[in-house]
Amino acid sequence: MHVPGHPEEGRAGVVLAVGATLDPVLRATAEWDLAVLYAGTVRPFDTVGLRTAVLAADHADVVLTEPYLRGTSARQVAETLVHVPHGLLALGDEEGLDDERIARSVRNFVR
Repeated sequence: MHVPGHPEEGRAGVVLAVGATLDPVLRATAEWDLAVLYAGTVRPFDTVGLRTAVLAADHADVVLTEPYLRGTSARQVAETLVHVPHGLLALGDEEGLDDERIARSVRNFVR
């Protein structure tokens, strides 16, 4: 789930980029201290990778970006973090996941 060449730990939160959302996520979040995780697909879901990144962050905020309808994989995130108080922002492709939209959403969500 780790993005090569990108820090695994981010103090401000975690972004899980699924599939083709990785490049816009990397551009949109370059200025923030966020852990960016990548999954080519959400199945099988890397529960250990997500839980580890969230527990390492100062804030258990997770932004899920996926090239599907918003919230398609939110259940997997919620089940993974069931014992970790967290916030979840799910973004899907029907919202136009370009750099600007992702950056604005992250800025409004992450503390």
